Amino acid sequence: MDVVTSVKGFISTWRSGGEANCRDILLVPHSNPSDPQCRDVLTTTYNTLLFSTLTAWNSKPTLSSDVLVAFLRNVLDNLPSTSSSTKSTNVSTFGDLFIDMIWSISTELDEMTQDGQSTNPGTDKAGAEKQNTDSSKANQTKKNVETDKKTISGIVKWLLEYGILSPVSCRERLDSSLLEATGLIPDKNTFERKEIRTRTGLFYKQNKFNLLREQSEGYSKLTIELTSNLGPSHSLATGRSIEPFSVTLERARPVWEKVHGIIGYFDLDLNRALDIILDVLSVHLSTHYSFFIALLSFSPWRRPESFEDVTPMSTDPVPEQYAGKSLDEILSLARHRPPQTDTEGSRVLAQVLGFKFTYYQVPPKDLYSTAALLIREGFIRLEDLYSHLSPAEADVENAHNAYLREVRSRISAAKMSQLAMAAPLESGPSNPKPQPSAPVEQKKPESTDPPNQKAGILIALLSLGALQPAFWIMSKYPWFVDAHPEIADLVIRIMKVSISPLYDSTITRERSTGFTEPRSRYGATGLVKPPPRKACLTLWAPTPPSTSATDFVFFFPDWSDQIPVCGSLDDLMHVIEPIMKFIGLHVSRDPSFLSKFLRLGRTHILSASPVDPITKKPSEESNDEHPIRQFWYKVLRLYLLPALPLIRGNAVCTVDIWNMIKLYETTARWRLYGEWKSAIYKSHPELRIREVQADRESKGFLRRLSHNTIDSLSGPVAKLAHSNPCIFFSNAVNQIMAYDNLANVVIQALRHVTIMGFDVLVYIILDALSNPNKERVKDDGVNTSDWLQSLASFTGMLFRRYSSDLTPVLKYIVHQLYAGQTTEIIVLRELIWKMAGIEPLPSLSDSQIISMAGGPALRIEAIASTTRGARLDPSDVSLRGPSRLGKALVDNSLALPLLIQVAQQRQSSIFRTNEAPLKSLASLFDSTHGVLLQYLELLTTPSVVPPEDYATKVLPPLGELGATYGICAPVCMQIIRPVLQQKLLAAALESQEKERLASEETEKRLKAALAAKREPSASQSRVASPAIGSSGNTDTTAEAKPSVADNATATTEDIVMEAADSVAVATPTESPWLPELSALFDEVKKLLPQHVYDSLGPGFYTTFWQLSTYDLSPPGSKYDDEVAALKQLLRQEEAKCSIAEKSTDRAKRSTAQSHRIRRERYSSYVQTLTQEYKEQTASRQFTLKRLAREKQHWFSHWYPKGTVYPTKRSSALLDVFLEHCITPRCLLSPMDADFCAQFIKVMHTQGTPGFHTLSCYDKILGDQLKVILFSCSEYEARNYGRFLSGVLTDLYKWHQDEPMYIQDNRSKVGGKSMQHTGFQPRYLWPMPPEAFLKWPLYQKVVRKWYKKIANAFTECVQTGEFMHVYNAIIVLKEILPVFPMASVSPESGPQLDKAMDQFIEKEERGDLKILGKAYSAALKRRESFWASPVTKVPTKVL
Repeated sequence: MDVVTSVKGFISTWRSGGEANCRDILLVPHSNPSDPQCRDVLTTTYNTLLFSTLTAWNSKPTLSSDVLVAFLRNVLDNLPSTSSSTKSTNVSTFGDLFIDMIWSISTELDEMTQDGQSTNPGTDKAGAEKQNTDSSKANQTKKNVETDKKTISGIVKWLLEYGILSPVSCRERLDSSLLEATGLIPDKNTFERKEIRTRTGLFYKQNKFNLLREQSEGYSKLTIELTSNLGPSHSLATGRSIEPFSVTLERARPVWEKVHGIIGYFDLDLNRALDIILDVLSVHLSTHYSFFIALLSFSPWRRPESFEDVTPMSTDPVPEQYAGKSLDEILSLARHRPPQTDTEGSRVLAQVLGFKFTYYQVPPKDLYSTAALLIREGFIRLEDLYSHLSPAEADVENAHNAYLREVRSRISAAKMSQLAMAAPLESGPSNPKPQPSAPVEQKKPESTDPPNQKAGILIALLSLGALQPAFWIMSKYPWFVDAHPEIADLVIRIMKVSISPLYDSTITRERSTGFTEPRSRYGATGLVKPPPRKACLTLWAPTPPSTSATDFVFFFPDWSDQIPVCGSLDDLMHVIEPIMKFIGLHVSRDPSFLSKFLRLGRTHILSASPVDPITKKPSEESNDEHPIRQFWYKVLRLYLLPALPLIRGNAVCTVDIWNMIKLYETTARWRLYGEWKSAIYKSHPELRIREVQADRESKGFLRRLSHNTIDSLSGPVAKLAHSNPCIFFSNAVNQIMAYDNLANVVIQALRHVTIMGFDVLVYIILDALSNPNKERVKDDGVNTSDWLQSLASFTGMLFRRYSSDLTPVLKYIVHQLYAGQTTEIIVLRELIWKMAGIEPLPSLSDSQIISMAGGPALRIEAIASTTRGARLDPSDVSLRGPSRLGKALVDNSLALPLLIQVAQQRQSSIFRTNEAPLKSLASLFDSTHGVLLQYLELLTTPSVVPPEDYATKVLPPLGELGATYGICAPVCMQIIRPVLQQKLLAAALESQEKERLASEETEKRLKAALAAKREPSASQSRVASPAIGSSGNTDTTAEAKPSVADNATATTEDIVMEAADSVAVATPTESPWLPELSALFDEVKKLLPQHVYDSLGPGFYTTFWQLSTYDLSPPGSKYDDEVAALKQLLRQEEAKCSIAEKSTDRAKRSTAQSHRIRRERYSSYVQTLTQEYKEQTASRQFTLKRLAREKQHWFSHWYPKGTVYPTKRSSALLDVFLEHCITPRCLLSPMDADFCAQFIKVMHTQGTPGFHTLSCYDKILGDQLKVILFSCSEYEARNYGRFLSGVLTDLYKWHQDEPMYIQDNRSKVGGKSMQHTGFQPRYLWPMPPEAFLKWPLYQKVVRKWYKKIANAFTECVQTGEFMHVYNAIIVLKEILPVFPMASVSPESGPQLDKAMDQFIEKEERGDLKILGKAYSAALKRRESFWASPVTKVPTKVL
């Protein structure tokens, strides 16, 4: 909108509302006249109004001057109500603006008068007429101008009278004629003459002062006057004046009057006099600065009044007083004074100081402190002094470039080895001839750059607490703190003062007096107190540390008065962090401040976390989006982690940073580590230097690290890892991936590393493991790369030795396996191997395999006594590696996902490789299968994962394992078996306890009955007599039990069957299945195909997979051997302990404790093994009874009693049994292979109805051999060979011993001897006696089986196909003790020997040839067994 048009419209309707409208548009501009837009509106409006009162531009004025003045008063009086100071300021600002408008109009009127007088006269008639016209116009204009000037002068008079215009401003700006008309000056001509004389005297006359070089008397008197009236020195203990400042002021006033008189009397140069005053001030700055402040307060260079009569504000922090304010506003609040304006401070004083800085090549310390003190106290402004300081603005960049060049040179020096820089050693004679010395070149004097006085004044300002000017310089030149690190010390000193009250009130800890206080010492006369220290004032800040005789005190004790003090933890965000921005990573220069800041930060973060109402501790659920957590995360990124590399060897700061950083999630922490490793070291010159230094140091440590240098290097390694973990651990991991023998010594050297160091190491390990640029497999596409194997092994050893957090590694393995990275399973294998001592697919001897049929303690003692059992070193026991691994798996709910992934990888690994040879696929399957068994062993070890946790916290329902996760049924049953064994063991022990109690009760009744017979009373005997018969039956059972216990390792199925059958007959309606097993029948149905479920039935299938060699054949002899061995070790440790306790050697006595620990460990394991054997014996008794009861119902749905079934039905049942029970289980492990062979024999010897043993053996030893051999891996082939060995062993024993054959094929039931139904050519139920297979016929059948086996293996070897040949030879080696045997099949041995000779002669593949030669040599060594003449055994018909 056009303001001029609007105002003219208001003037035309002035009487009818125009005045009010004009007033309305002026109210807002009048309220803020300093605003540019409001100023434009006011200027335009009032110019239009003024022009409307004048005649020079209007033929007739539309407004009168009195109307304008009245309107102006009305507008100013009706302004919106504000404070009086604001209103007066607005009126004053408008008055200045109005004076400018009056001056502008007056100038235009004068120009109009001059234009009228400059009209040229004409020469002709037309010109004369024109001249007359112009003359009349000029006269009229002159008359209008004079009228308008009177109008303007009248307006000015009225406004002066009403106080709207300032007389001073009018005299400064208005013309003298207008001033005369308004009465502000008496006479215009006199005023102008006086002005001319004043200007001439001011600008053209030179004052002559007395200079020091001309006459020194006045300056001497000035110096004496100043030094003689200084007064007492400040206190040396506090730095404060010992007299009140008011007394100092009273003493300084007459001193200044005398100084003023000396200057006037001797006509001294004021600038030089001021220079001397400043010199004296600099000399006595530390002891008398308060006197000179008082003295300068009376001088012309005194500070403004706003600095003097100010009431100090309270120094107590007010909560939330700094919230939402900028740093400048916070510092202004802390100054307790109004901010300086542009007019404050003496420019003369600043210029004199500036000349002094220019004069000195290197200004002294006291000059910087003097300038800083004057700036802080308001005598001068930094802006006035700044232009005099060097270097100039144009040269500052050169100084910065010089610093960067120095950084580059330091980096180059750090990269070079000092030994390489040394001069070569001379190899000449011992007394070489003196050589003439080379002429020494004269060094040219190096050109020195001017001193950085800007940095010097910055240091002085920070020392005295003048924060606003100091931070202004630091904002302008942020690199000053890098080139001058002492600046960071001063800023940290300021932040210390700011957080000190908050720290003392928040962190309540008892603190020691420290090591700075002198302590008493013992002398010849006793305890001698130390001499008192002498206090000394100093200009240096931070204050130097005390010496033995001197305590340094900073001269200016009020330096901290203007520092903002934190009143709450939130003030750390508003005050400390903005100040910390100026120094960044240089906060590392004061570890004590850093520790305090970190502890306050941790408290602040915890205050933002929810607190558990019960434990009163922060809950684990934390919101990383919380502003407080985000703020401290930013502080960690920008300041704390960049500062840590510059702190050398201080573990306290590392621990404090860890206490804060551990409050964040692992992903958040590792984002920091990733940035720290890749970006932070490149972000700052000092960090680039430190990166090169740390890299060189770490590589040097790794080069020198060995078993002999671990003790000497573990300390330096830890110090380097405290501050630069990313660099050191990156180099260490790279070296370990290249040299696997370095892993052990590196782990031993990490004994002093902090928790944060290990957390970074885990990140570095996982970063290396997840590197997509490294090949994880070798060229064959199956075998793991060497670097991955080395790194996985290092990871396992690391976590075994140190209690680091395993969760990230376990999660990484789960995620990698889920993503299909099969190679990462090696990390899990090494973790379990190194931490729990469980070796994957160990090569077990026959004795160890037999021991594996025992309980957990015996299994551990048999294969891993030195890593997990009784013989474990006491120092390794305290590491608790297995329990830590199990706790990490269970607590983080990773046990089940990892189990599922490993089981799935076992099934799918061979299908994910592209065109790999069968040999490699078999090796891959074996390694994955080994990890599964290894992991199951870990989860089922009671000392690692308690059985109840395994059952409730790890395993899902059985059906879910197969249906949801796609795990095959054999593996599912393998997983669930430990849970079932634990339940059945509890049931067995409970049953044993019930039988014991029943036996005791029966014995009591029997004794009571016998006692009643001896007494004459017959009533009691008649009452007790029924119990005799029952007790007899019970006693018969009780007599049967010891025979089972005493012959735990023998086959005593006859007795058990008799007892079990009697029980079964007594309670025919009782369910044959245990409730613990019957509860799984529905789950088993989900797991199996329908035809398998219908064929085998859930009862038999569950029983088969639940049982193990633990239930069938307790290794009593192995228990005895282990107990005897441990008792022998126990006696040895007792002897060693006794010798050590009685020894006079202190070192030897110190070993007594370790011997005592070993002795107690052996003793506890002896007790454990004894109890374990008792439990296993009870479990076996319970199992055999259960089997005798259940066998009647296993296949009852196939063979109802009294029915003859065709052979096809029997064959179908056996096919399902072998396919889904025997074959998959015998390939799992050697123990399962033994179990399968034993279970078939148990089923036969117990006379299981419906089980045709002869057909079962025929199918096992038939044509399926070749098929199974081809599909097996190496480990499976060994297990299958062991299974065949067990089967052939039983068959060979029966073949050689007819009584044993007859004994094992019959049992007593109800006092009758009954033959078992397994050995009959055609299965009949019930079996007629004549259907039983006679021993001579059995020998022929075995001979036929041996021939089949020989033919099958011969064909496999002759095929030449790798898997056939390889697995056939492996199986042949396993069954060599029982096959071939001349007593069974004379032709089998020569047949195999010939086939092997032909194979060795033709075979060119090295691995197969070596394997074949080994078997051929073993076969030839047993030639006496398979090549001996056959002795015909006369057949005897039973």
